[in-house]
Amino acid sequence: MGRKGQKKGKEAHEQQTVVSETARIRMGKALEDFRGSEAQVYTFEPGLSKEERAAIHVMCRKMGMVSKSSGYGDRRRLSVYKTKKKQGPNKEEETTTSLVFLEETRNVLRDLFTQYPPDDGELSECKLENGSGKADKGQWKQDSSFCKPSMSKADIAKKLELYASRMSEISHLKKVAQDRAKLPIASYKDVISSTLKSHQVVLISGETGCGKTTQVPQYILDYMWGKGKACKIVCTQPRRISAISVAERISYERGESVGDTVGYKIRMEAKGGKNSSIIFCTNGILLRLLVSRGADISNVDAANKPLKDGLLEITHIIVDEIHERDRFSDFMLAILRDLLSSCPHLRLVLMSATIDAERFSQYFGGCPIIQVPGFTYPVSTYYLEDVLSILKSANDNHLNPPALSNEVEDSLLTEEYKAALDEAINFALSSDELDPLLELVSIETSPKVFNYHHSLTGVTPLMVFAGKGRVGEVCMLLTYGADCSLSAKDGRTALDWAQRENQVQACEVIKKHMAKDLPKSVEEEGLLKNYLKSINPEHIDIVLIERLLKKICMDSSEGAILVFLPGWDDINQTREKLHSSSFFKDSSKYVIHSLHSMIPSSEQKKVFKHPPAGVRKIILSTNIAETAVTIDDVVYVIDSGRMKEKSYDPYNNVSTLQSSWVSKASARQREGRAGRCQPGICYHLFTKARATSLLDYQVPEIKRIPIEELCLQVKLLDPNCRIIDFLQKTLDPPVLETIRNGIIVLQDIGALAHDEKLTDLGEKLGFLPVHPSTSKMLLFAILMNCLDPALTLACASDYREPFILPMAPDERKRAALAKVELASLYGGYSDQLAVVAAFECWQRAKDRGQEQQFCSRYFISSNTMSMLSLMRKQLQNELVKIGFIPKDVSCCSLNAKDPGILRAVLLAGAYPMVGRLLPPRKQNKRAVVETASGAKVRLHPHSSNFNLSFSKSVGNPLIIYDEITRGDAGMYIKNCSLVRPYPLLLLSMEMVVAPPNDDDDDSDEDAEVSSVEEDDVEMNIPSSGQRSEQIMSSPENVVTIVVDRWLKFESTALDVAQIYCLRERLTAAILFKVKNPEAVLPPALGASIYAIACILSYDGLSGIIPPPDNRSDPQSKAVDTNGEGWPTLAQRWKGQSSGTGSISYLQSLFSDRPKTVAPHFRKQRTHAMSNSNPHTKAYPVNQPALQLEPQSQAPASSNPVPKRTSMKRRRGSGGR
Repeated sequence: MGRKGQKKGKEAHEQQTVVSETARIRMGKALEDFRGSEAQVYTFEPGLSKEERAAIHVMCRKMGMVSKSSGYGDRRRLSVYKTKKKQGPNKEEETTTSLVFLEETRNVLRDLFTQYPPDDGELSECKLENGSGKADKGQWKQDSSFCKPSMSKADIAKKLELYASRMSEISHLKKVAQDRAKLPIASYKDVISSTLKSHQVVLISGETGCGKTTQVPQYILDYMWGKGKACKIVCTQPRRISAISVAERISYERGESVGDTVGYKIRMEAKGGKNSSIIFCTNGILLRLLVSRGADISNVDAANKPLKDGLLEITHIIVDEIHERDRFSDFMLAILRDLLSSCPHLRLVLMSATIDAERFSQYFGGCPIIQVPGFTYPVSTYYLEDVLSILKSANDNHLNPPALSNEVEDSLLTEEYKAALDEAINFALSSDELDPLLELVSIETSPKVFNYHHSLTGVTPLMVFAGKGRVGEVCMLLTYGADCSLSAKDGRTALDWAQRENQVQACEVIKKHMAKDLPKSVEEEGLLKNYLKSINPEHIDIVLIERLLKKICMDSSEGAILVFLPGWDDINQTREKLHSSSFFKDSSKYVIHSLHSMIPSSEQKKVFKHPPAGVRKIILSTNIAETAVTIDDVVYVIDSGRMKEKSYDPYNNVSTLQSSWVSKASARQREGRAGRCQPGICYHLFTKARATSLLDYQVPEIKRIPIEELCLQVKLLDPNCRIIDFLQKTLDPPVLETIRNGIIVLQDIGALAHDEKLTDLGEKLGFLPVHPSTSKMLLFAILMNCLDPALTLACASDYREPFILPMAPDERKRAALAKVELASLYGGYSDQLAVVAAFECWQRAKDRGQEQQFCSRYFISSNTMSMLSLMRKQLQNELVKIGFIPKDVSCCSLNAKDPGILRAVLLAGAYPMVGRLLPPRKQNKRAVVETASGAKVRLHPHSSNFNLSFSKSVGNPLIIYDEITRGDAGMYIKNCSLVRPYPLLLLSMEMVVAPPNDDDDDSDEDAEVSSVEEDDVEMNIPSSGQRSEQIMSSPENVVTIVVDRWLKFESTALDVAQIYCLRERLTAAILFKVKNPEAVLPPALGASIYAIACILSYDGLSGIIPPPDNRSDPQSKAVDTNGEGWPTLAQRWKGQSSGTGSISYLQSLFSDRPKTVAPHFRKQRTHAMSNSNPHTKAYPVNQPALQLEPQSQAPASSNPVPKRTSMKRRRGSGGR
């Protein structure tokens, strides 16, 4: 909770007690500047203390950089490097895994290659062109939600008449109309309409509370209807909750139900449609429309009549909250800017808080800006040193009514005086004539004048004099009490103004004043110093928040309190702390709500309701409450100053999820939340020194996340456009290394060819509403008849996992064991399969009427499960729409409970995120994961594999994972699964064959050479052609397989050759189904898919980490009709269950379904599916299995070996 007493270790404690806040800020800024530069190394000046160097080492680890100290004594220096040296896998820990086909597998392969020998021309009839050249969007029918209503002038006139009647006759609507007329934006109604008439793009910049979000769509609608014209106004919001709440508010203001004139469309939920004139949606919804239709429109010849298209029926697009800079918003603005010339009828309205509005205007060619002042009451601001003083004086009321009254009185200037100050500030900024402003501030020496903010720009007199270099006036204002920490609406302070204009003397004066003022008294300084010794300033101090909440409630009786916290864990911990408090646990006096993007809409709506009289509302929220929603009864804001930010390090190719400091713009937004209904107070739980050091704005999301999805969307939008060229058009282009990484991922999964050409597979992947790698997993799952669990995995990865993390330690242990029990239903050792099992059992429990019992026992969120269920249905419908599956999906999941096939599906979605598990080197240590780069990454405690132990005798099991994350405590893998080798051999990008015990030096040299070869050059066996033929000439020769240049396996030449043929045929089968989703696979491919399913199923029966001498008969497992042939962990966890029941309860849910046929027969069904009658659409299960002619007398060695020995799949071949 941020208290250092909870930290272990004397060294860490000493470090925190010695390093000052100022030093931390200085060192942190130096590291941030270095990370944003082109330099590769940065060296601090000598003279750092031991504790300061230790603090820098910690900062560097969190930032993914390497730090090293050198030298002695006063000359000891610390250097920082951006990336670690690429080390590759550890040679000492390198192992070679032996691969031996089971007898059943050999029989299947012998049958396959007897009937369909692997000659060079076998697949010629199935080869397809990789690049489609142009995306076929004809199958994507336009959603009627974005079509313009069919309304005649008479219909419109009738609508207007009914609207006017309601507003004049219904009493509460009269009050609503009066309130709307008082909003600051009301006086700009005609300005907005006239500007839109003469300009295609308009930017409306307004303070929070001015009414732009709810009123602008109505102003446009009223204007269009007044002209007798129908319209379709699409308004985007960055979040689902905003789209719903704003649509509901506008409908209420117009006296209608949602879905009439005003509707919304978000994922899994929609109200209204073609007949709605205003539609609210998320940025992602509109982006998919633009991508699916935008390329066609942009290619329309201007001389020709425009094509009939849903996008052309949209008359207005309003993009709200553009200052939030999410990736969809920035990408969408780039598309819209290009489309405007092709859609002259379209009007684009950009709406933003008053943050960097000028940049957005310039991005759209200098479009006009309409500045709208906000309507907020004055907000008093306290910082950490102030809060500590307030809490120290427990008996004093810091909210003394007389004091507040004086503040309010001081803050009220006459309208004439405000107008005069505005005019004087404007005159001073446009010229060097400062006397009028100097005269006004000299008339009344009061903070209400010195700290006055210009009504439009927020500029204060101090900022003007500082920017002009008038040192004497700056000193005078500071002496009289001017606040140099205030910021204008663009986030700049007086010091920023002086620095921007290079006014050196003014800068020095302000800095000296700040040094004296921070803190103002010796007592404050002592309080702050002692407090910072006791806590980690970068952690959330829940104890301090509780004390401050209690103080506010004791000193006042009304007004909601909004607490900004970084993430869900912090919200839960704070909530539990308050509920356990004797002061706050009385529900008749206090109601505590949580606000988070993952909370269901029904729960989020509760924060907007006013509590009964005498009840104080406390809201614990993330930064969602900064701008996305407005809670109108908030009077007090507690700002932790922290936020959880997902980021991406392209140089080390890892994601980061860390708590970081907010920007100045965010801090200002949080302040504004307190002044909506009356004068308010904001408590920033960070120092004034920290406040001045904050970044002006948050880094745009497009610069801090992986962008594979956006890269693929670029190619769908315009297949002929280079990805880097389009992304350079965005307001803040991504880092080049990030773009390169994204392209490589798309090439690895076959979405792009080596020349960046869009493949048929890539086209299909891009139109599914999930990550491209997840889409690839779905296609493989369909081919393997294992769709149902793949749908669950796809939706969980796109939304969130269903598991609840309880706060109590004993419950956490039970939750961890419950997750392991769930995973054991599919053989264990898997976080992803725990999710699959949880959903499967939840469905069964819900059917039995035991949903609440199951969710409580296994720590499952029922709301999350309901959302996943809806998402699965939507995703399934998308697959039907594309033609990959039939409407009747009952035949698509016959292998859903086959462990071997299911883990292959997992690998298809995770690849190339594959590592190997290394056993602990020391006692009481845990296993770690080694990646292809040689990095050692630990498993997260929340992973079901966290406590996994195994002996060195079993080698290094393969492990797949979703991502590597660098958190506050280092790098870790949270979701992972152990897999067997065969899925990797079939699905990997590259497989190289070399003789066993080949000289290491030669191998390294060859690897070095091949690493610089072009991606489309095939890698041959690392020796002469004669030696290659010699190695593969005899089926019994033992060879070494190297997968993706680091994972080694050992097998016979025959087995390797057969695997290679299956790889090629699997690629061809996927390509065939992509191009002809409803057609029947050719016989050779159908039989090969059948063989692959058999190999994976039989391989799964061997278990992941088998006992040393476990040689149980696989045939007996192959006929297990419950699908539980794989050894489970039930016995292992016996006596250590979740504490609420035996695993038999789970097994009863798991088997509470129609019995499935034996695995071998299911493979026949898969085979039959692949060769079904074309007249039966897709995938019938009632066709007879293809009979393979066994060659029982022929020994395995008689199988022909393919002549080709190249084992590298071309990057972007469409199948991988």
